[in-house]
Amino acid sequence: MSLPETDKIIFYDIPGIVGSWGPNTWKTRFALNYKGIPYVTEWVEYPDIAPLLSSHGIAPNPSQSSSWQYTLPAIYDPRTKKTIMESYNIAIYLDETYPDTPSLLPPETRVFQTAFIYAFTEAVHKHFMPLMLYPTAEKLNLRSREYFVETREAALGIKLEDLSPPGSEKRAQQFVTLEKAFGVLTSWFDAAADGRLLLKGGSPEGGANNVSHADTAIAGVLIWARITFGEDSDEWHAVESYNNGRWKRYLAFFERWADRSK
Repeated sequence: MSLPETDKIIFYDIPGIVGSWGPNTWKTRFALNYKGIPYVTEWVEYPDIAPLLSSHGIAPNPSQSSSWQYTLPAIYDPRTKKTIMESYNIAIYLDETYPDTPSLLPPETRVFQTAFIYAFTEAVHKHFMPLMLYPTAEKLNLRSREYFVETREAALGIKLEDLSPPGSEKRAQQFVTLEKAFGVLTSWFDAAADGRLLLKGGSPEGGANNVSHADTAIAGVLIWARITFGEDSDEWHAVESYNNGRWKRYLAFFERWADRSK
């Protein structure tokens, strides 16, 4: 798809010292790259998210606490003059506005995908949180780091560095729990007749490119872990080895849509 520069979607992402890092913003970055929709990234530090989105007329999410009522990812489409917040809503908007691109959330799959993402969050994603929050904060620019630490510590009632102290038995046990969580996820894939579950036309071991929004949720968490732990770290090597390397192959399948240069 070719568009003039002024017609390109603006994709709002949170910067870090490692560039794009967040599991949720990666869902939308994967979506835009997968669909081949031209975009440019505008970097927004954490304290600036709410003022930016409220200035675009976005309503806060009433189901969240005040610190999370405005979140990224978000996009602004200059062709329609619309701003959309949250990766699920963005995926639906892109499917409906650019119907000639591959679909991520066909209407007949939305109930299943919504349920899957909830189950994935409860079964796997939440077990990453104690392991990841402090190292994530360390990857942020100063203004965002201060905001991130203050809001998360206020919500959790604990210092981020105490969630999972390096070298502690507590952290070791959390990795045991995480590996078991990935075992649950693997059992869902293995229960699918063709082992695909979500990928609609292929698999990480295959060559087809037909993926769903829920696939990007898994890939987003995996790339967040790789970036935050560090690609050469023992922690990332542990995660990518789970279930006979299944998740290393899963993320490798998404590398074709992992362009961070835009």
